[in-house]
Amino acid sequence: MKNRILIIGAGAQGNVLSGVLARAEDVGGITLGDVDVDRAREVAAFVAPDKIEVARVDASNAEEMTSLMKSGEYDLVVNATLTDFNRSIIQAAANAKIHYLDMASDEFLEPSTSETVPEEFLVEQLDWVDDFEDAGRMGVIMAGGDAGLSNIMCREAADELDEIDYIGIKDFGAVECDVPVAMWSFETYLDDCATEAVYWEDGQYKYAEPFSGAETYYFPHPLDRMGKVVYHFHEEPITIPKFIGKPVKYCDFKLGEPDIDMWEFIINQLGLMDSEPMDINGVQISPRDVLVRRLPRTLTPKECVELVRENRLNSQMMVAVDVKGRKGDRSLHFKLWSDGPDCAKACGIIPGANDVSWVTSVPAAILSLMIVRGQLKKTGVYPCETLDREERQIFFDGIREWELKVQKQVTEIA
Repeated sequence: MKNRILIIGAGAQGNVLSGVLARAEDVGGITLGDVDVDRAREVAAFVAPDKIEVARVDASNAEEMTSLMKSGEYDLVVNATLTDFNRSIIQAAANAKIHYLDMASDEFLEPSTSETVPEEFLVEQLDWVDDFEDAGRMGVIMAGGDAGLSNIMCREAADELDEIDYIGIKDFGAVECDVPVAMWSFETYLDDCATEAVYWEDGQYKYAEPFSGAETYYFPHPLDRMGKVVYHFHEEPITIPKFIGKPVKYCDFKLGEPDIDMWEFIINQLGLMDSEPMDINGVQISPRDVLVRRLPRTLTPKECVELVRENRLNSQMMVAVDVKGRKGDRSLHFKLWSDGPDCAKACGIIPGANDVSWVTSVPAAILSLMIVRGQLKKTGVYPCETLDREERQIFFDGIREWELKVQKQVTEIA
């Protein structure tokens, strides 16, 4: 029996997800839903017009999405839109009793809105643990590149250690283009840059100022460069200490790019992500609203294809993790990193894809296939660091088929 999958969100991630899932023989049909139907039609036309249907979907309306999920008899809904809509989409999936997958969260360590998380609130999706367990369904959350691939790499190393002293996740990307381009949502990126980062140390969550904790880090091939990274608001330090299966003394997430100092100046020095309105010639408007309005939108598939064809755009990103700890009487350092295609190569495989959407959405697509194929064992709602060894091997084999490999280096610490 072939599976039916609903993807909500026709942006950069929806483009790659559609392309990968459409080529799976056991996926019988895909519906790509977005409030911008023209964008969804463009994605479908570029990647798989014969297999992808397009629908107008308002991701804020749980009732309408529930009706669509039930009437379409979908096996899985993939949330590929903004995290603002996590609650409405996962609620609709729970109502329709189908599997759910998303790639990010944005509610960290806030008061719980229900009694389904009895000890403490970590991320919003965990409010639906009981709903999915009772229905025998799974909600695999934060299942993209980082978070997602990064968490799985951390678990791969953690399983080789008796004690974990340090987990550090690093994300770095470099873009070359003669016009301003956004490989993914600039608004989301800058909101995260402007927010206090969370890290884990000695059994508690702690906070760091935006752009603090700078360090220079070596990113191996295919980047093969040193890069400056700083504390960044992200999911991994929230869930990894709770779900990785053994105590963790320290865990953080840092991000960098060649222009990281420019963004620090724009956000910290100029205050252009401040949301407090100011008077400009009698008009009340916030600096954030002005900046966000002027930011470039995420590239459409057509724009990406044209820029790559004209040799005007290329980029390369990497997710790396360092895990340090002890195995018996030995102190070990595990370093794992993503080895994926650059923008030009990714776009050549799936038209409109780029390196960022590739590292984010190929893992999400493989995990989606594992869900509908019954290759994940647990029901309920959970992040990716809970995958066991067998599940991780299926995952690594799956992403490798799409030119995304995980490299690994182990050294002994003197």
